Order: sequence, then structure tokens, then C-alpha cells
Amino acid sequence: MDIVYVYADTPEEWNCSEWRCAIPARAINKTAGNRAQLVWIEDFSLNRPQARAACTTADLIVVQRNLFGRVLQAISYWQAQGKAVIADFDDAYDLLPETVGAHYFWRRALTPQPGPNGQITWRKLPFDPLVEFKRGLRLVHATTVPSKQLAADWQDVTDVHIVPNYLDLEKYIFVQRRPHEGIILGWGGSVSHLDSFTGSGIFRALARIVAVHKEVRVLICGSDTRIFDQLPLPPEHKIYQPFVPFARWPQVLASFDIGLAPLHGAYDQRRSWIKALEYMAMKIPWVGTQGAPYHDLAAYGWLVPNDPAAWEHALRTIIDHLEEYRARAALEPYLQGLMLSVDVNVDRILATYEDIILAAQRRPRHKRKPAAAHSADRVGQ
Repeated sequence: MDIVYVYADTPEEWNCSEWRCAIPARAINKTAGNRAQLVWIEDFSLNRPQARAACTTADLIVVQRNLFGRVLQAISYWQAQGKAVIADFDDAYDLLPETVGAHYFWRRALTPQPGPNGQITWRKLPFDPLVEFKRGLRLVHATTVPSKQLAADWQDVTDVHIVPNYLDLEKYIFVQRRPHEGIILGWGGSVSHLDSFTGSGIFRALARIVAVHKEVRVLICGSDTRIFDQLPLPPEHKIYQPFVPFARWPQVLASFDIGLAPLHGAYDQRRSWIKALEYMAMKIPWVGTQGAPYHDLAAYGWLVPNDPAAWEHALRTIIDHLEEYRARAALEPYLQGLMLSVDVNVDRILATYEDIILAAQRRPRHKRKPAAAHSADRVGQ
């Protein structure tokens, strides 16, 4: 099977494309008789030579997230060439809260423009991204998502298949714990998690904990300083770690003694299990919010309702018995993390793709007939 992943992330924001494209592609390329290639979405939309060469031999083209504009025309073109084309996304764009920057693009059709004195102004887009996105989901042969809740949300629009986020274990299992003083409660993430902290009750819980446990510090990692700034702790009890490239992230994780995984609201309930899974692979005890994202991993961590007292109780219990919880994390949670590696599950991914290809052949979106040449000029019209 020959698969092309059309990835959407730029190098500066590289994360989702690692999980949804690069990790499965590396695993597929280790299997016999299969090949996976990565193509940037702009090259795909403009039918540049490297994208055209990859797609010409593909059995399946997986297009990540940006289903609008020229991308939809490129999808139609390759479908007309007899290719099975699917969409892949991992976020609830229709539920983005205002605290997430992408809210303005997806839900208000606005794009930022630099103004005088560094001020940002907003320009209305000539299209509605969500309308285009839904049109794209109806256009493709099928869609893959990592979350059961996302699958349920979109099953009436497209043929949805669940392909979970799996770990590239080599990035984690050879990383050694980083020694440090005290106990570090750690979290890392993108700019879309502020509500996870402000709405979950964890802020109040952490304030109560450090008032009693002077040895505890809270480490906030990532590019969203708002979480760190609003963390109601004395300066000596909180640490900020700026964004690091994906390859360096496991080294940062190695300094966590306890992992945090708060969630809040409908948007967060569509997230995947990544945080809990990474903690398990690193043998880190963890506490997360009850709900869909971590439900299947509940036996390997501690899930709590979004109540400050519940967060405080769980975290203080682990702090007071840290060595015992570390020993537990190194047993079943760690072994289950190994079983959720991409190399163990690559056959499941390929089986899903094979089912989609067969269904596309039985029920093609377009009649199989020669299509007009797809070029940058034509796509832009």
C-alpha cells in the first residue's frame, strides 16, 4: 500500500502533524510492502512537482485538517484520477472557545493582520472555514479522527473511522529521569488549554497544596504564558519552560514527578489521550479530569471530577506516597503504554486504510474519467 500524508503544520507549530502524519508514516515505512510519504499541504494544493509525483503512485491520500480553498480542488482532482482521498483532523473546530486563538479563524472567519505600532487588526476572510470544512468532509471518501467523541459528532457528515494517536516509543523509553530537588507537578501543551486550567478547579487545588507542601513546584511548559501567569502560586513555587521542538519534549517530561491532565468544557472533551499516554510511557503517575479523552486509560491513572477538593485530594495522596505511586506507574501503566505504541498498532492503521480504499472503489465519489490538468493556475480560478 502506498500512502501519502498531506500535512498542515508549519515548522514553527509542529505537533499535530507529528502525531497524525509523521509518526504513522515512519511506522508504515518499517513494514513490508508498504510505503508512506509526507507532502506539505501547500505543495499539494498547488500541485507542485514533489506533491504530484507522490500522489501519482498513491493508493490513499490523507489530507490533514485544512479543507478549504485550493485544497478542495486538489482533492477533487485526485479523486478523478481514481485515488482514494480521506481527511484527518483531531480538533473540535466548531467548539473552539474564545480563549483559543484559532477561534477567530474557524468560528468567525477572521484572520489577523499586523497594524501600526505592532497592533493586530482583523480582516474578514472571503470564505467561511467551517462551511468549507464541512463541504470537504462530504467530498472525501472517509475521515479519520483520534477521538470517539469527534467520531460521534461528525458521523452524519462523513464516513468516520477512529485512528488513535499512538506513541513513537523510541522517543520516550530511553530517556532517563532528570534529578531535581523537591517534587514537580508538570504539564505541557499548546495555546488552546487556558480553559482547561481556569475551569477545572486545579488552580485552587494547587494553591492549597503548595501552602502545605513547601517542596512542591508546578512546571508549566509550552508557548502559552497565560497559564503560568494566572497560576496563583508564589514565584518560588512555579516554573515556566518555553516551547521546545517535539524531539526535545520527552527530555522535559523526564523532570515531571506527577503529570497533570486537566480538561474543561465541550471542546476539551474532544481531545485525544496523548497526555496520559505520554505519562504512562515515561512511568509518571498522573491525575486527569474525568471524561471521554482519558476514559479508556482510567485504570492507569487517577481521574477526578472538576472540583478543587477532588484535585487536591488526588494530588496530595500521590505526593504523600510518591514512591509507591512511582512503582505502580512502572508496572501496568507503563506496559499498557508500550502496547499503545505505533509499531504495535500499525497493522490496525493499515487495515483501516485498506477498508477505506475498498469502500472507495465500490462507491467512488467521482466517475473514473480523465480530468483536466491540475495546475497552480487552474486551482486558483
